[in-house]
Amino acid sequence: MACIAFPHLARRHILSTSHTYSYAYHPPSTPFLPTLLFLHGFPSSCYDWRHQIQFFARQGYGVLAPDLLGYGGTSKPTDLNEYRSKKMAAEIIELLDHESIDKVHAVGHDTGCTLLSRLADYFPSRLLSCSFLDVPYSKPGQRFDLAMVNSMTKQFLGFERFGYIGFFVGDDAGRVLDQHSESFFTLFYSENPNLWIEHVGPTGAMEDWLVQDKKASAASYISKTERDTHQEILRNSHSSALKWYDALVENINEEDEKDISPELAMPVLMVCSQPSRLELPGVEEQMRQVASGLTFRRVGTAGHWVQLEARDELNEILKAFFEGKD
Repeated sequence: MACIAFPHLARRHILSTSHTYSYAYHPPSTPFLPTLLFLHGFPSSCYDWRHQIQFFARQGYGVLAPDLLGYGGTSKPTDLNEYRSKKMAAEIIELLDHESIDKVHAVGHDTGCTLLSRLADYFPSRLLSCSFLDVPYSKPGQRFDLAMVNSMTKQFLGFERFGYIGFFVGDDAGRVLDQHSESFFTLFYSENPNLWIEHVGPTGAMEDWLVQDKKASAASYISKTERDTHQEILRNSHSSALKWYDALVENINEEDEKDISPELAMPVLMVCSQPSRLELPGVEEQMRQVASGLTFRRVGTAGHWVQLEARDELNEILKAFFEGKD
């Protein structure tokens, strides 16, 4: 939550939906520089953007990084309909309005890329650009079938890629993650991304890892202090964060999105790690179908957490993109 992660930047605001949002906000310190909007994924908070917030604030940019719905210091509703993408996108826009921010360069990572996709669909006039980190634009109105997705990834990759989602949407998942938070952290923020091939992707594998309370090697890109801060923010909060996966599997956005045309007219950046066995084929091609002006880049690291593992490289890529030099 912002008050723990960035106490000097922390703000709270109650929206018209009665949801309270916790967020870090640094207004532009250099005239005419825009504000950057950072949307985190799972199992994160605005704290996962610490290296970007520090870097771009020094450059004079404005930065707004919210704890998204269900995370950190932001409201944690139990009603699944509150997690509809259209509604959450509108809440982000209301947050921008509250801070008198017109347009932003928006950056998403992981499930934050799904929300970024809907911001681009519903509120394109508010986005100067979109940057998708590791996860591509999510086409609207597509029905999600977990069994089919796992079958397809096993065919193309040789292993199930998203079996963990079946665990995440189980009734007991939040409690298990809370109870084995250290085990979960070392697996998800792993020094060796290939652990996901055996212990995250296959159905039942993650639950087995957690129940046995296994630990992976500490990730070199996260200090012990940073890990402790992350765990303090997420303590006993996994159940609400998992609502995003419930929303995916229950296809609660299908009706809202059925008439959206998937087309990104604004400048779009896609940043991926190095090719690996975990990467689904055709990521760049998929993005070019919806973004004719796509800039595609890869960082030098191999893992999922590009904003942490390749912090300096990513910051320079983003800066060049925002300044129209890439």
